[in-house]
Amino acid sequence: MSATDAPTTLTEHEGLEFHKWYNIPCSELLSDAHQDLVVIPGDIPVEAACELLIKNGISSAPVYDKESDSYVGMFDYRDVVTYVLVGLSKDLVIEEGASVELQEFVRRAREHQPVSAKLAADISNKNPYYSVMEETHLLQVAEIFASSIHRIAVMNDKKLRGIVSQSTVLQYVYKNIAKFPDVQVFFAKTIKELGLGNKTIVSVDSSTTVLEALKTMVKNDVSSLAILNSTGSIVANLSMSDIKWVMRSFKFNLLWQTCLHFVSFIDSEQGIMDGRDKLPVFDVLETSTLGYAVGKMMATRAHRVWVVDRPMGPPISVVTLTDVFRVITPKLRDEKV
Repeated sequence: MSATDAPTTLTEHEGLEFHKWYNIPCSELLSDAHQDLVVIPGDIPVEAACELLIKNGISSAPVYDKESDSYVGMFDYRDVVTYVLVGLSKDLVIEEGASVELQEFVRRAREHQPVSAKLAADISNKNPYYSVMEETHLLQVAEIFASSIHRIAVMNDKKLRGIVSQSTVLQYVYKNIAKFPDVQVFFAKTIKELGLGNKTIVSVDSSTTVLEALKTMVKNDVSSLAILNSTGSIVANLSMSDIKWVMRSFKFNLLWQTCLHFVSFIDSEQGIMDGRDKLPVFDVLETSTLGYAVGKMMATRAHRVWVVDRPMGPPISVVTLTDVFRVITPKLRDEKV
């Protein structure tokens, strides 16, 4: 269901109690998600931590340090990419004044010594460990997500109850959109109307190697980029999470293959695993509604969609889950207005 298909007036649902979505406590989403909690031991190596992400079909997990009896960070595929690039690319420069942990991380990776999950957790400085209590309302969570944080740990005293992600919250809102007329108003607006088309696109040619593409993502501080053909149209999307296909069987030779070859390999592997081909659609028109874009992200479990001004045209912008939170979060929205 698209946002434009959803009812927009209270009279259409007499007797239904409407309330602000952002007043809902985190605990309601945890029960709604039915998630199995995965925690990464801090003393296991990066490779084993990555295997836990792959095995459980998740992109991030909290890291628990037994020595300090605390959660010390979040481990995600961006950390895996950083680990791989530091080990393989001597041209990656570590800034002067880097932390002792980062220096130790680099030394171990380049000397091919074991690197613990505790040392690697958020080594990229892009996925810090945030925690809230389970009674915390989604308003506070949404404001954190609007600042580019993707996941938050939900605690009950000192016990970890679960993880709430950007996708978890938006899936909940999208699924229950009929209850939230304030969000429907923005979901019914077009991407162009909301001013979400003013971003610099990070892209590479389809003949670029995977290794160079990963370097480009790190250099430009993005977790995904568009792969373009000779006419400038999008032929595929490459994300940092795709590093799992390299780590799965330690197929590091894939890093020197072209992006187009790598994406074809992924499609083939997914076809074998699922019994069908994966042909995701990455783009939406700038005249598409925000609700349509969010629906596409929810359906494909993507964190972004590329925006084009015409079918099969070159990308002109990208809409991310973070952008959506910046639009629908009241405080930030009002400040923007």
